[in-house]
Amino acid sequence: MISHDEAHRKIVAKAAEDPAFRAALVADPRAAVASLLGIEIPSAVSVTVVEDSPTHLHIVLPAENDQLSDADLEAVAGGAGVNWGIARDFFNTGPTAASGGRPMGWDEA
Repeated sequence: MISHDEAHRKIVAKAAEDPAFRAALVADPRAAVASLLGIEIPSAVSVTVVEDSPTHLHIVLPAENDQLSDADLEAVAGGAGVNWGIARDFFNTGPTAASGGRPMGWDEA
């Protein structure tokens, strides 16, 4: 199983080195992430990509409660090929846009 941090690093690295993947990630994040990580993302999980800029920094906080609700459990019951551990760890915690360091132009903002 891939950890949240490893998944985040893999997505960010691929987006940095592959302009086509970056464009696909922005256009259809669910499909791009699922394809890269080889997982099926549960329909109850929303996937959003945001980009930092010199004047706009996004900070993603981890969920207050990392336990699945009854509704979440019901949505993934049976699994149907979903590796929910990966999806939950990655999507409930979320990538932190600024976790890779200081955004370019931060001093100029």
